[in-house]
Amino acid sequence: MSTDTENKKENLTDELTSLADAAGLIETIPEEIPKESAKEPEQQTDKKSRRKKKVKEISETAEKERRELDEQVKEILDDALDEDTESLGVSEDTDEAPAVNISLSQILTAVFGLVVLGFAIFGIVTAVIDYRAYVESKNDNSALISSLERLVLPLSAADVPSFENTSLLNEDVIITAACWDVILNPSSTYTAENGYYSISYFEIDSRIIKLFGSGLSYTHGTVGDEELSFEYDESTGMYSIPVSPRSMAYYAVVQEIEATDDGYTIEIAYYMPINEWTSTDSSPEKIMTCTVTGSGLSYTISSLQVSEIISGSL
Repeated sequence: MSTDTENKKENLTDELTSLADAAGLIETIPEEIPKESAKEPEQQTDKKSRRKKKVKEISETAEKERRELDEQVKEILDDALDEDTESLGVSEDTDEAPAVNISLSQILTAVFGLVVLGFAIFGIVTAVIDYRAYVESKNDNSALISSLERLVLPLSAADVPSFENTSLLNEDVIITAACWDVILNPSSTYTAENGYYSISYFEIDSRIIKLFGSGLSYTHGTVGDEELSFEYDESTGMYSIPVSPRSMAYYAVVQEIEATDDGYTIEIAYYMPINEWTSTDSSPEKIMTCTVTGSGLSYTISSLQVSEIISGSL
């Protein structure tokens, strides 16, 4: 029974030795020298002791190296897990972004700012449009000049004296200027008989309002002088106005216009008429300054002043 046990131990020892040699832990244990004699039990016992000791040493060495290998693997894993996440492009800051708190006052301020910005843009656009219109009117104001010349032409034709305010005008001057406006700007509805227009005093009223505005005080009647008169028939309320009188006092030409708050200030040159109320003389007789109020192409005369008398003309 003991012999079998010893044989099993020897076989186990041989197997462990082979495994250790395969793992490179020890060199292959040389085959044991054949037993010289079965009769030397003490020597065999010493050999078995040494063999067991060696196997134990091999097992301890293998266990130690295994533990060292486990520690190395563990260190490698720990290093990998402890690696700076910033180098991997991963942020450790997992905190959520702070919530944005917007108060009612901030919302109202923003809305007010948008409203102000809208008004500013509207103002800029309006200013640009007005400026363009102003530039265009400056570059091409022929229609305005023509309208103003037609307005002041009856005053030059009647040689209306200077006045600072229309309320100071004499009623004869007012009616005479209105009759000249009928002659210079006749309506297509007028019918001439024997070289005269028969005009109702209502038409004269409308012409006076056109020239000087409303609110003037006057009484209808015959006006003019020996050379040219405008007869008024009180029974019919009609004026007899010549279609083509011999001449008018002056022919007006607008030279300059300057915009005011409520209209224009006009510089007018008075020329002596030569034929058919046209002037060929390049030198005016006098310069008048007239102020008009209104807008667009609708203006009324507010004042008339002598600005300059040309030397040697009067």
